[in-house]
Amino acid sequence: MFVLSVFALIGLCWFFFPSGGVQVGGVKLRFPSYQSYIEGDESHVKGVDVDSVLIAAKKSYDLLQESRDTLSFFHDFLSSNPGRVYVPEGENDFFDTVFEAMEQAARDGRTVRIMHYGDSQLEMDRISSVLRQELQERFGGSGPGMTPMMRKIHSVSVSQSARGGITRYSLVADSLSHWTSSHRYGIMTQFAGMVGGGSYSFRRADNRYVQDRAKHISKVSVLLGHNSPGFSLSLKCDTLKAMTEVLDSSINGPVVVSWKLPVDVAKGTISFSGNAEIYGIMLDGEPGVTVDNVALRGCSGTVFTGIDSTLMKESFKATETKMIILQFGGNAMPGIGSSKSISSYVNKMDIQFEYFKKVAPDARLLFVGPADMSKSVDGHLISWPRLSELNDSLRVHCLENGVAFWDTFNVMGGPGSMREWVNHNPPLAGPDYIHFTTRGAEEIGRYLSRSLLVYDDFRRIRDKLSDAVVNEYLDTVRTQTDTLAR
Repeated sequence: MFVLSVFALIGLCWFFFPSGGVQVGGVKLRFPSYQSYIEGDESHVKGVDVDSVLIAAKKSYDLLQESRDTLSFFHDFLSSNPGRVYVPEGENDFFDTVFEAMEQAARDGRTVRIMHYGDSQLEMDRISSVLRQELQERFGGSGPGMTPMMRKIHSVSVSQSARGGITRYSLVADSLSHWTSSHRYGIMTQFAGMVGGGSYSFRRADNRYVQDRAKHISKVSVLLGHNSPGFSLSLKCDTLKAMTEVLDSSINGPVVVSWKLPVDVAKGTISFSGNAEIYGIMLDGEPGVTVDNVALRGCSGTVFTGIDSTLMKESFKATETKMIILQFGGNAMPGIGSSKSISSYVNKMDIQFEYFKKVAPDARLLFVGPADMSKSVDGHLISWPRLSELNDSLRVHCLENGVAFWDTFNVMGGPGSMREWVNHNPPLAGPDYIHFTTRGAEEIGRYLSRSLLVYDDFRRIRDKLSDAVVNEYLDTVRTQTDTLAR
């Protein structure tokens, strides 16, 4: 009788509980209604088919290889494909200088860099590693790229450790790091302050997530500054004889100290003696391009102006950085409740864009928009309110400020898509309905890299066409892109 009476009480609540809930003090009590149960979760019914989204993306790139009318393919892809990169003022030659620099670097025996900054979606080097692999397959280059001397989150691309008199200073600080009034955080947004000396050890990764090119390390470099006179660096790799470099005088920096190795190495240790600020360790290989991963957990991307601009400018020049990718927006959502707060956030990002144009005048800027995020509202998982509006505002502001934009939100399938990425088999996103799984990150990284490479394919096809044909085509696409931006 007790059990039956409980069910009867629940049944009465089910039928008669107010749909808007009941306010009790500072808490609103809600109860799922009979009507909503009968009607079902409409938001779920309207969810995207993730497999269809991924298959359509793959087919769109395959068409480039199969199409006889390639100009028609580029017209369709660059003007209407959800995976396209939006470029300022319809400038579909926007990335030409980047691709040309990568080709020239491979011929000259150099390595040019792409800095990939982002929030926790980039942790463990997941999305960046796929982008690195895809670009290196076409333009050459190898190795896992630049790493900070002290890393708090492990990477799928390289294992590392540091010892000695080292203090970690970070722009986005936590319990394991410190701030500094000098603001000399450097291009990794953190540095290791060394007093007396120390060591850094690395071992290349050997797992299924890292392709062969990331394992080929034959050039090791250190980006440092503010060293004491006589500061020494000694590299010992595998069975190779130790190699030592000494900086006789103090250098404010930044300066790059490099060792070109005769063979690929699996592991190594750099020993330091003296005082210095270590801004990054570069683990590279054959000439070409690399992508450097900088994941800033909890960051919304509005902090870069807190880094000394002179150091940043000199560092980007010393490392030959030709492109900067900013992947942010998700961490701004909890503080966005109105159109005014959206305007405030995008205006702060505009300031970051101007900063990067100042410190990296030779680099192109690409903003990767936020992924879909789900939250529970009245018992239903829906996209965060105003996420779509934020995404659209970011795209418009990027194009107005000479920054390219890649639309992760709509690439995933638009509103409600995160729920389907979580429910996919195997899961492509985690149970927090915010972060991608490793497999999901691979899909996003592959989608982004192939979207970029379409612009290189278009560059190559334009070289074979007359200026008149190309200009007529560009005018058509530019008009369509401007209309979308407005």
